Amino acid sequence: MAGLYEVGQLMLEAAKRSDDVRDVVPEPARPVVVNDDAVRTALAQHLSRISGSRTEIVSYGRKSSGFSWITYAFVARSAEGDRKLILRVGPPNGLFAPYSVLPQVYALQALHGSDVPVPALVSSEQDGAEIGFPFFICAHVEGDVPAPWAASELDPDHKRAIARQFVEILASLHRIDPGATPFASLQQGEQRAELRAISGWRASLARPTARYYPLLDWGGRWLHDNCPQLPRRTIVHGDYRIGNFIEHERKITAILDWELTHLGDPHEDLAWAMMPTFNARSRKLYGVLERAEVIDLYQRASGIAVSDKSLAFYEAYALYQAAAIQMCAVRAFEVDRFNDMRLAVMASQMPSIVRAFERALEAAA
Repeated sequence: MAGLYEVGQLMLEAAKRSDDVRDVVPEPARPVVVNDDAVRTALAQHLSRISGSRTEIVSYGRKSSGFSWITYAFVARSAEGDRKLILRVGPPNGLFAPYSVLPQVYALQALHGSDVPVPALVSSEQDGAEIGFPFFICAHVEGDVPAPWAASELDPDHKRAIARQFVEILASLHRIDPGATPFASLQQGEQRAELRAISGWRASLARPTARYYPLLDWGGRWLHDNCPQLPRRTIVHGDYRIGNFIEHERKITAILDWELTHLGDPHEDLAWAMMPTFNARSRKLYGVLERAEVIDLYQRASGIAVSDKSLAFYEAYALYQAAAIQMCAVRAFEVDRFNDMRLAVMASQMPSIVRAFERALEAAA
């Protein structure tokens, strides 16, 4: 397959890109630090305004989970009583900046009360008039967020029950008619969301501050030119994986992190969920469900026939997207000065991701 990489052309393009940059090193971005105390004060003002009664913020603290939006857990105390809430803020130098609250707001609005459990939406603002950044507030959901790499001590039957719920909820999401929900407005023009996303990741990887990987350059073009026809357009979560839900008493009580949601091919979510990266490097979902069992359960629950060819394409796309996200994380730390040390070490994962991407391309071609 190496002969297909058009090495000479890639090197010419790389040289041209280098000439265009003219060795200009950008000035370091001024770090943007989100002040927790200032956010707390603004949050109290916002909740007091929308509720019409004075609200005090207690038991307030930043949570370490997540690599993109900043998350705070707190209690809103007012004359009506205490409410446990969650605030999520999109910082201007975050992993996927600039942020839009709309995908997450649409998800919480459209899916509330459906077979896809989500936290209840309380408030949101795109311009962040009071807090200073895009944000949304939702209800706190009791339970734990399982980390697949730390779940080895869990009872296998427990994990199996959760894994099956996880697949069944995905099937429920893909059965929803997006035309009857606010998600319909996410469809921009005639171009498919997958193609827009691939173009966006390619542009991100081509930035002068990004490390250059010829395989990702060629592979991005191949993905764009070989995107399969979709069986139906569904709501796609975009980051559907173990670790993005809350579990309480052996039941999934909320699906989290809807910032990448869009309308597209349901194979995308299925491929992303089964990536070994999100399953403690196991080829089994949550380390317990075989691939064939996942596909069979999903097909029966969703009514959507899974195409081996489409799934292979989206498994390659998942690794391409993972590589692009790693590079976005490195940029967020090195260039935009987002102060999260976890982002700094993501570059170390690139060699293994690129090797896996090469194997996935060979399987999909």
